[in-house]
Amino acid sequence: MVEINNRYAAIDLFMPEDEHRVIREYVGTGQPFQRQVDAWWIAFCLGVRHNQTRPLPDRRTKFMDGTILSSDPWRIVHLELIALGLRGEDILTRPRDVIQLATEHANYGLELLVDTLTGQNEPTLTLMNYLDPATL
Repeated sequence: MVEINNRYAAIDLFMPEDEHRVIREYVGTGQPFQRQVDAWWIAFCLGVRHNQTRPLPDRRTKFMDGTILSSDPWRIVHLELIALGLRGEDILTRPRDVIQLATEHANYGLELLVDTLTGQNEPTLTLMNYLDPATL
């Protein structure tokens, strides 16, 4: 198996403070997300899917650093393929720009996730229904 180099390990990953506060409630056993990075990743994908971004606000929370991407190496490949498709080959020479691109898409997606999950009695089922490809 080919080992994937994580050029993002030293880069911090952030969420807007308000969304982070809500997302934490949906992380853990019996919740829609096993880890915070899983919520961030789905949010990133939603932002890409909707072709929408939001800048990272001043009120932000570091939830992890880029070493977490090594736990699921496919994320690094996926991240780079999306960055390549959106910004071209040159962005791959600037890891911080790749993470900024992902973060800005994730910020948009986090708003969608928070709106979707807040107040739901069955957040996992709600999330599964929300992410149904037929409804996206």
